[in-house]
Amino acid sequence: MNNYLLKAPSVSAYEYNVVTKRGLPWQPGFFRRAPWLGIIAFLGALGGILAAGVVLFTSNNKPIHEWSVQPTVYLAIASAATNILLHFALSQAVTVAWWRRALRKDTTVADLHRSWDYGQSLWAALTSGRHFSAIALASILVALIPVNGPLLQRATRVQSGRFEHNTDVRVNIAPEIPEGYTGYLSNRAYQPALLTTRFVKVVQEFNQKSPISIVNSGCQGSCHTQIKGAGLVANCSKSDSLFVLGDSGEDQTDEEQQENVKKVISGTTIFGTSLSWLPGGPDGSRRNAVHAGMIDWTVKTPGTFSLGVQYKGTRDCAGTLVVRNCTFKPATVTYPVSIDGESRISLAAGTTISDDELVQVVDVPPLSIATTSSSFNASTYGGFFKALSDAYQSTVRMNYGSIRYQIFNEGALSNRYVDASDRLESLECSMSFRDPTDDIIADIRELMFRTAIASAESKDEQHVSAQDTFETPVYSSSYWFLAAAVLLSLLGWLAVIPVFVGWWHLGRAVSLSPIETAKAFGAPSLNTRDSNADASGILEDIGHRKVKYGVMTMARPEGPGNWVRERARLIMGEPERVRSPAVREMFVD
Repeated sequence: MNNYLLKAPSVSAYEYNVVTKRGLPWQPGFFRRAPWLGIIAFLGALGGILAAGVVLFTSNNKPIHEWSVQPTVYLAIASAATNILLHFALSQAVTVAWWRRALRKDTTVADLHRSWDYGQSLWAALTSGRHFSAIALASILVALIPVNGPLLQRATRVQSGRFEHNTDVRVNIAPEIPEGYTGYLSNRAYQPALLTTRFVKVVQEFNQKSPISIVNSGCQGSCHTQIKGAGLVANCSKSDSLFVLGDSGEDQTDEEQQENVKKVISGTTIFGTSLSWLPGGPDGSRRNAVHAGMIDWTVKTPGTFSLGVQYKGTRDCAGTLVVRNCTFKPATVTYPVSIDGESRISLAAGTTISDDELVQVVDVPPLSIATTSSSFNASTYGGFFKALSDAYQSTVRMNYGSIRYQIFNEGALSNRYVDASDRLESLECSMSFRDPTDDIIADIRELMFRTAIASAESKDEQHVSAQDTFETPVYSSSYWFLAAAVLLSLLGWLAVIPVFVGWWHLGRAVSLSPIETAKAFGAPSLNTRDSNADASGILEDIGHRKVKYGVMTMARPEGPGNWVRERARLIMGEPERVRSPAVREMFVD
């Protein structure tokens, strides 16, 4: 039957192969001939581009300690993967384009060479000139893709970042000052004579403005919260008082003028902030009167004291003095506080005693003297008031002497608030002062807060929720560099698509193997039973055949009488039929 088919002129080679079941049929198709490896590499390159974007988006403003591997490492991997996969995809696409070009009837040998050359050589693509093609464009853009590596590396950097989160902090603070904590009363006068040793340390740190340290607060950065502790509740009022230190400039009767002269001569307290102890007996009776510019404290209500401040706030020689009076009572309050990462606590900046929320007023028994023999004459608040008195007692009194004004100054506080200039004439009755009340109250509040922290015991530990704000090194992404890298990669990626187009017209799996292309050109040494075999089929059939590139001498008839002339040609032939070329040997017919 085989002989019949070979001899029958009406039977085509296609029908012969089908009937005899020899060889591979020509079978085009979209899915059948899809270059899957190239397509997978093509999509993988797109995945590398997207991965770089994901890394930069997810690492932006993230602390560096959250990344065991730096984002730059992932970016380098994504960049390298994109470059490798896209170059591989281009090589597969060039193979498809070469064979698609070979199927066209207007194709020249030069066209096939350029299709191969542009896909292999950047220089050939750059110098393609009028033969510029989709392959040349893709080759140029894919060659530029490695530039995305440096761009992606520049797209991320480390800088300081600010974060906020809720955390639990621990603070030891006494809700009330322990009995007998601050000072000692002197004999039967009940005067605070000395500070306790432990309170002396508190006062020293207060005067030096030393940081207030607590143990293991749990705060990482800067925490803001509220804690309950021993404090004070204040009630303040404001009034005024007339003064005369010179001519008021108003019309006065003789009697009024004489009265004013007496006032000028006797003088006026133009600044007063005296924190003094007003002794009293066990029944709370007072032995001295209270006047403006003095802190009043009595053993009948040993937890309560009042502050009086008087100052001349005008440069006029006659007018009104400002008088401010505040009453303080011991209480448990809620402090707004700040804690840093080194467990140092302070009252929240910008807050005053008005911001402390009252929890309850503390009832302090009269005398506040401990009943045990070891604590006899110890005072809970007496030392606190003595420390304030020693620090803030200050008085400035002015009167007119025989020929000029006289100033009597006690205490250093007045020097911080005087508005007098360096001119000598400013020491006349035009001298004025700023109000010290708010500063004094702020210091009273701080000293009480320090005392509450210092006197706390282990049972006084509080756990509160705080807003923790801290700065830490973070990764910061620059999306401009990312955009440049993505744009460059996408241009190369998109340029490969037209080179792939048309694979469905091919009838078998193809490659640019020199064996397969040489067979397609009809090389005699590569003749096989199936001319539609792919590279693997060719090698399976004749892969064992030995070949050598060399000179083969052939004879051919030429001229009248069939005269035969030998000619030498360089070919790929059987080793026994070719020889090595000689130096300077020519091979032109």
